[in-house]
Amino acid sequence: MRSISLQHIYQYRKRYHLNLKDVAFLLNIDEGNLSRFEKGKSQNPKALLGYHVLFDLSIGNSILKIFYDDNEEIVHRCFTLLEALGNKSKTKKNRLRIKGVNCIIKKLSISDDE
Repeated sequence: MRSISLQHIYQYRKRYHLNLKDVAFLLNIDEGNLSRFEKGKSQNPKALLGYHVLFDLSIGNSILKIFYDDNEEIVHRCFTLLEALGNKSKTKKNRLRIKGVNCIIKKLSISDDE
């Protein structure tokens, strides 16, 4: 997990004497994905929220940080979507979609500057 300080997250699970398979079952998450999450090798918002609910893990801004870390990719996808929408008919619905995507780009660009 980039920039998220959740070292030793597995200890939350260990306090309840649960193994990885138990928690994976409870959260309906693949055991391998949960293991990568605990080791900090992958981001998993569902696991993060699940650990918050099950073990009172304080997530603070961690969940938001996951998405803000991916701003560049999301902005790139926004521009790809704008290009696709630009090739569609100029209906009112499509113009509103373009306006919505542009608002998202603006919002994400502001959060990058902060």
